[in-house]
Amino acid sequence: MILRRLYLYLVSAAALVVLATGLVLLGGTILLFALNDPTAETSRGQLAIFTAMTVVALPVWGIHFWFAQRFASRDPYERASALRRLYLYWACLVGSIAAMIAVTALVVQLLQPVLDDLPLNTLSASQIGWAALVFAAVWGFHFFIAWRDRTTAGEEGRSSTLRRWYMYIALLVGLLTLLGGTASLLQIAWTRLALDSSERFYSLAGPAGMAVGGLVLWGVHARVIAIKHISEDRHSTLRALEGFIVVAFCIGSALYGATQILYYALARGLGVSNPGNAGTNLMAELANPGSLLLVYGIAWVLIRRRLARDAGTQEADRQAAIRRLYTNLASLISLAAWAYGAFGLLATLAKLAEAPIIGVAAPDWKDPLSLSVTLLIVGAAVWVAHWRHSPWAADRQSLSRKLYVWAALLGSVLAVLAGGVGIVNAVLQQTFSAHPRLDDPANLDFAQYLALIVVAVGVGVYHWIVLRGDAAARPPKPATAPAIAKVAVIAAPAATEPAQATEALEPHGWRYTLIVTDATEDDVHSALASLPPQASYKLTPTEQAVDGH
Repeated sequence: MILRRLYLYLVSAAALVVLATGLVLLGGTILLFALNDPTAETSRGQLAIFTAMTVVALPVWGIHFWFAQRFASRDPYERASALRRLYLYWACLVGSIAAMIAVTALVVQLLQPVLDDLPLNTLSASQIGWAALVFAAVWGFHFFIAWRDRTTAGEEGRSSTLRRWYMYIALLVGLLTLLGGTASLLQIAWTRLALDSSERFYSLAGPAGMAVGGLVLWGVHARVIAIKHISEDRHSTLRALEGFIVVAFCIGSALYGATQILYYALARGLGVSNPGNAGTNLMAELANPGSLLLVYGIAWVLIRRRLARDAGTQEADRQAAIRRLYTNLASLISLAAWAYGAFGLLATLAKLAEAPIIGVAAPDWKDPLSLSVTLLIVGAAVWVAHWRHSPWAADRQSLSRKLYVWAALLGSVLAVLAGGVGIVNAVLQQTFSAHPRLDDPANLDFAQYLALIVVAVGVGVYHWIVLRGDAAARPPKPATAPAIAKVAVIAAPAATEPAQATEALEPHGWRYTLIVTDATEDDVHSALASLPPQASYKLTPTEQAVDGH
């Protein structure tokens, strides 16, 4: 049975790829003749091979998929099999992304005459439109089959997981494409207005096409999830993973934009005419960071609200693990940013203080000071927003928090090592020199490496305190081995000292068995939302109630 399914769907997948490719290329070649293109006569050989691909692949795919449909209509287990769902959702994913790419290119062709003052290429627009139509048909056909299978045979377990893989990958690709196109469109429009010159040309049709294509892909799948799957997907791991990937990307892009804006402002306030070699036009300088901050900052807020709403009732274990991983990763990245900013700030001030002492000219300090202060402010703001010194017990003992603390300790120790080597080297360079001089500009390295050691020691000491505190907060191991306690509970009679049996199994709390009927999963999550932070529960739905209703 499994080998038959594997054969049918592998052949169907391979034939579908050849069929879709042949249809796209065949239609594009026929359009050369239909629109009297000068290259049509030289494309007759291509017309033959594309026709052969289509003519051969169509019956191969049609026959094998017809047999697959016939077996599925006879046997509900065949209709609900994971291999069938894998093929259907693979076709939906590939077809939807390919359709998004084609729609993007088509919109670019159609908008070029309006936004970029370029003539419309009718042939290219027709060929791309035909490709979009073919890919959309592939997606729509398989999406309809999958929807009908789900209605008839249900969807759970691996089949439901495959559906989530398809939908949330498509959602992620569409949303990132939408955000990237929107940010680029805003940046180019901003730059055009700031420069107010025809010497430099920027295409608006390209990013506009990206925004429209991403919007179509993301909007269709977001709407389907909101209507059909939101109740079962709200606590899924893949939904949380997709959300935190988008949030992490938005955080990085928005913070980069904010950092650049603050850096330009501080540098210009200190008298730097061209900070970061970005140019002398201030409004043009702000186009890239301003668009990133605006677009990705808004997306950051909206996606965070969705994640908070999903976790507002109760997080599943893997969902909470993804949240902790995101939180500690954001904390680690922001820690590196503000620590580097603190090092740069302290090093700049130390060099300014050391220069008159050893009798050398003070180095330029305005530009590096602006960049250091910017990294310190932005990195510290993000770190404070994500880091918690004493979080809930489960978060405090999580693996991702331990990885963060140990990574911070490792980075600080390596920084101290590098700083120590640098200081000793700066001293020995003059000691071993044939003509040692106090007023050598190379002696300013002493202040720089001393600043590195001071910052690294501060970071290391703080995280060592955190590590000791987390270890002290870890609950002690039970006096009785877990395996023995488990056997004792299982072997004990149901009516004999239940409190002692429960206490042997759970030395730090109570465990309750609760049976709920005539309620949805969201109802149960809402009812248990007021549990204390250290409490946890696990829902195990059954097919029917005990009383048979």
